[in-house]
Amino acid sequence: MSEFSTQSRPYAEAIFEIAKDDKALDDWSENLVQVVEAMAEDSVKALINSPDLSQKKKTEVFNSLFEGEISKKIASFIQVLGQANRLNLLPSILEGFKSLVAIERNEKSVVVASSYNLEEDQMNKIKEALQKRTGATINLTAAVDKTLIGGIKISYEDQVIDLSLKNKLEALKAQLRN
Repeated sequence: MSEFSTQSRPYAEAIFEIAKDDKALDDWSENLVQVVEAMAEDSVKALINSPDLSQKKKTEVFNSLFEGEISKKIASFIQVLGQANRLNLLPSILEGFKSLVAIERNEKSVVVASSYNLEEDQMNKIKEALQKRTGATINLTAAVDKTLIGGIKISYEDQVIDLSLKNKLEALKAQLRN
């Protein structure tokens, strides 16, 4: 996967700059999501991975699937990827593009894990606290992790705030060993 992100980063940065200049970040996001979702279909996977078709033909057929549904610039971008035999990079390019959009808009995707489903007011309090802490718009996702025993674990970017009972017990166990 790291090879894909290394290869896809320049493409993601290039289309981000184009979309930003055109003030069309949302349009590009929606169109790219549509294309990547189509790639998950078995018939489209078979097309992209077919050894019987030339890259040019694969790209033409693939692009024709979206005729009238995506912008001309995105169709041209897909054409460039196809000719470079890089259609398989599209999911990774989309993720890179989304990350750049989030940075541009000062948004952070945060996962809050707990051993039980959190109530809406609890989620709102966590969201407000994180917005104050980071100064960013927070997109919160809840997850249930029964191994935490109790408490919560908050993850975003490369940070983890572990307020779980499991973590506290592990810390106590380490202290007692010393």
